[in-house]
Amino acid sequence: MSNTVLYADADATRRTAVADALDETPGLSAVGVESIRAARERLAGQQMDAIVAGPTLTDGAGHDLTTMARSIVPRLPLFLYADASTLAAAPESTLTGRYDADRLSPSALASRLGVTIDERPSAIAGQSGTDERPAATRAERERSRLAAVDEYDITAASELPFNRLSELAADALDASVAYVGFVTDTDHLFLGATGLDWDRIDRANSICTHGLCEASHLAVEDLLADPRFATIGGLEKTGLRSYLGVPLRTPRDETLGMLCVMDTEPREYDDSDVEQLRGFAQTVMDMLSVQRPDPLDPAFDS
Repeated sequence: MSNTVLYADADATRRTAVADALDETPGLSAVGVESIRAARERLAGQQMDAIVAGPTLTDGAGHDLTTMARSIVPRLPLFLYADASTLAAAPESTLTGRYDADRLSPSALASRLGVTIDERPSAIAGQSGTDERPAATRAERERSRLAAVDEYDITAASELPFNRLSELAADALDASVAYVGFVTDTDHLFLGATGLDWDRIDRANSICTHGLCEASHLAVEDLLADPRFATIGGLEKTGLRSYLGVPLRTPRDETLGMLCVMDTEPREYDDSDVEQLRGFAQTVMDMLSVQRPDPLDPAFDS
């Protein structure tokens, strides 16, 4: 089974050369991207076994990507492939290793990575801090989760009761924004909301996608200070600073999305806030179960 390496670099020529070298190395396969945003999207939807960043990306520096990735996937091997001055300036705490691009060819880099990754099985056993399952199991879970989203036919559900429930959640937690969100393979869909007027956003720009594997909740005191969300397009313009979300789970323990509240100031959320929001989340699932299509109805398969 091959290890998948994400290589990120704004330089198309170098990106192609490194990706080709990785693909030609036994036991490795490559995914090439040019930006931090594209890397975030790949990490949200595909298991990676290592990340290598070039010196610059179209929306930031290579070390910006490794800093973001370290916060999302703390056990994943992260490498920087750049010139000596860039390597010297990069934060050491975010890196597994540094490779001098002036001294190491793409083929030599790929060979070293093949050995390094093989010697670090414990580091790549889990892609996130909360999910320690093998890669194949996580991929199967995501397929199963997406199938559950399809089964609940979210797009056919009525928005009205979920808008009202969002209002109640916002009032209970004294928050500026609340919403019922569902995450597909590419999109974040808003079934009900108060304080914002969105129908959908790209999954790559979704905060909720980071909470899908959380056992209890995802709380972020200050979104603008958290590197996981540093590249979300337009986040600063929304004026939203804090986030609390709890999973929306089916009886089969599939997470369809999140029920969330957000506020315009940095804020700590306590256990009482989590418990209140969890109660509203259960109400969301009860309401969805009532609206869910009946598989015995002939129209269900139409």
